[in-house]
Amino acid sequence: MNLTRFGFVFLALLLACSGCDQGLAPLNAPSGFSGVIHFKNWPSADSVWELRIIAFSTYPTDSASILIALANGNAAIYPPIGASGFRWFVTDGGVQKLRDSLQYTFATTGTSLQVSSYGYVVLAWRYGSNFLTDWRPGGVYSLLPGANTPSPVRVLLHRIQPDVDILVDFHNLPPRPWR
Repeated sequence: MNLTRFGFVFLALLLACSGCDQGLAPLNAPSGFSGVIHFKNWPSADSVWELRIIAFSTYPTDSASILIALANGNAAIYPPIGASGFRWFVTDGGVQKLRDSLQYTFATTGTSLQVSSYGYVVLAWRYGSNFLTDWRPGGVYSLLPGANTPSPVRVLLHRIQPDVDILVDFHNLPPRPWR
């Protein structure tokens, strides 16, 4: 009888533990997306002031809608404002070289990114000193290789979605969604 009771207890523990695929992982694991930004045909180094990824819930139609989306939480910026933007160059033997690619992870931790769907994910390029006006899209996330047609990105709870890659060809920039 004790052997049978032990068998039932063991079976119950085995079934209870088999449902824990994350073990003792935290319940607040980050959400977001990651990928690689590929660069082609860099402009002169003095015209690259800053590079950031911006995820918009909807396609912005003018420059005012960009600020409204950011203020209302309908857009998120990575790296966040106040932090340095992406480093687009590497130093090799004292010589600075422009990168061919750059890996990134845009997560909810430390940013305003939310568990939501984002219809327009763009690498924004600041080309001048005016922080409010000197921006343009450098590349967009698209499922069509080489196209500038935006594809949506869905941020799922406690999951970093991989392969949200962006191609930036400075000789073939996407159109500005704003005037």
